Amino acid sequence: MLATVLIFLCSLVISSCSNDELAPISLKNRETANIKLNYPNNQTYSFPLQGGDGNYEISCDKPEIIETKMISSCDISIKALALGEAIITVRDQSGNTLDIHVIVDYYTDNYIVSKQDILLTGDLKDSEKQTIKEKALATIPGGGYKFIYTDAEIARGKVLVYQEKFGDKAIEGSFERKSNEIENEQWGTRHIISFDLTLPEQPKRTFIISEYIPSSRTSPIVLMAFFED
Repeated sequence: MLATVLIFLCSLVISSCSNDELAPISLKNRETANIKLNYPNNQTYSFPLQGGDGNYEISCDKPEIIETKMISSCDISIKALALGEAIITVRDQSGNTLDIHVIVDYYTDNYIVSKQDILLTGDLKDSEKQTIKEKALATIPGGGYKFIYTDAEIARGKVLVYQEKFGDKAIEGSFERKSNEIENEQWGTRHIISFDLTLPEQPKRTFIISEYIPSSRTSPIVLMAFFED
């Protein structure tokens, strides 16, 4: 009688365990299985896995684009090798799978123009001020800028300048971002970031990123602007 009861209880435990469903395999602390990496970049990134039975194996359909491997029982490493897209497939011994979509692309900065302004100094007549403003405004792009860093180490690459609307009818050129220190009588030594733009059939242009002082906003967010002399 006792043996019969023990066998019955064991069968209940086994049945209960076999009916428990494993959680799907996923990337820990991420809502999706999409990863974007910048190129060129020699850094290796790690991503923890969760779910499944914990016995993971991985494979990649484009090993020429990314280098990936298991670096622990639940962590994978990914390193960008070339531009493109790749799929990492994660499998466990219970038949669960996860496809991780990896996109390798250049790092890009987008700046959308929200306002154009002309700051004038000197003793000028109103008619002179108006003439200068009109000429200067005609040289300022109204859409925005897209900086594509094809050489991350030197911070240079391709620039798209949108004259009227961001994303439409761009003038393509090259740029180099520089970091400089300048001396100012009022502020002392200042650290500034500048962009040197080379555009077809135009003289070289230099934009300095700095705080937009004339702003009348009361927001604690500091407004920045591209300044060109």
